[in-house]
Amino acid sequence: MIYSKTNTDFKKALTLMPDCHIGNLVVSLPAIVALQKHFQGLQHYLIVDEAFKEIVEPLIDPEYTLFYPRKQTNSGSYFKRIAAYLNFLLQVRRIKPDIVIDLEGGKTSAAITGISKAGVCVSRANADRKSLYTQLVPLSSGKHKVFAYTEIAAAVGAEIDRKPFRFYPDPAKKIKINKRLEDSGLITGKPIVAIHPGAGRIQKLWTISGFVEVADWLSDQGFQVVFIGGPAETTRTDKIMAQISGSAYNFVGKLSLGELLPLLERSRVFLGNDSGPMHMAAAMGTAVVAIFSYADEREWGPRSERFIVLRGQPVCATCINKQCRNPECINTLNPDLVKKALSSF
Repeated sequence: MIYSKTNTDFKKALTLMPDCHIGNLVVSLPAIVALQKHFQGLQHYLIVDEAFKEIVEPLIDPEYTLFYPRKQTNSGSYFKRIAAYLNFLLQVRRIKPDIVIDLEGGKTSAAITGISKAGVCVSRANADRKSLYTQLVPLSSGKHKVFAYTEIAAAVGAEIDRKPFRFYPDPAKKIKINKRLEDSGLITGKPIVAIHPGAGRIQKLWTISGFVEVADWLSDQGFQVVFIGGPAETTRTDKIMAQISGSAYNFVGKLSLGELLPLLERSRVFLGNDSGPMHMAAAMGTAVVAIFSYADEREWGPRSERFIVLRGQPVCATCINKQCRNPECINTLNPDLVKKALSSF
């Protein structure tokens, strides 16, 4: 452990993961669960983005969960945004934690760490504002991102389970989504392939024509094809749906994260780009065929015992990630390779 205090010296602990995407949050869950167990018997609070409420509800007592109001702080009038932010910081101050574990180390979590006034503040060695932390944890290189989070948790004494983290959907949402699927015409017992054609960056998007060809092939093979994704991905999915000749179901923008989990659990395979839903599918124990571009799958690949990562040409030596406008590493992926990978499951 990196600090001298023991759990008996703490009454309140605060874990921070507010400054992230859904994929980061899912990958951080093994660390969050380990910290929850480590601080069992104490008041252990968790702060995450409000958009991910349904993800963490089964893991942390709602009484000890705060949701960062990102939407409120990014929209509306200036005064409303400031009021939402200040009200949230006031809630943090009321906690008065003895120790803060900042798993992300970003700008938002740094601000929360500073306002908390905790005596012990722990984060990664390369955190954005190092001066705010009393302990900085050096992270191993060349490992999956999950270890960046678990190494911070282990540094404060948490016992880490090395097995891939497994989600279990809320039973009520499971019943709800099963009914929605049946009402939409899906047949119980007939295998489903969930396809997520979107991603957080355009450089991670496989071609529309590729998804169309594979979706039609899956339909011909007797699979029920279900497209999933967020509201921002409806336009792209509509273009795919317009070109499909086989049968497919479009649930893009129609499911909450809590409803998506049981759908992924019910699916035989998940097919999609490097994205948050990919990590969710892996955490559900669903087989994953993941299409990657510039990201290193050793760091960001699915944490699952059943997965295949595909790409077209190798990543260019001069790849500059966000600025690449024509990522051949993903655009050149042959649909036949995707079909072959799907056939493995």
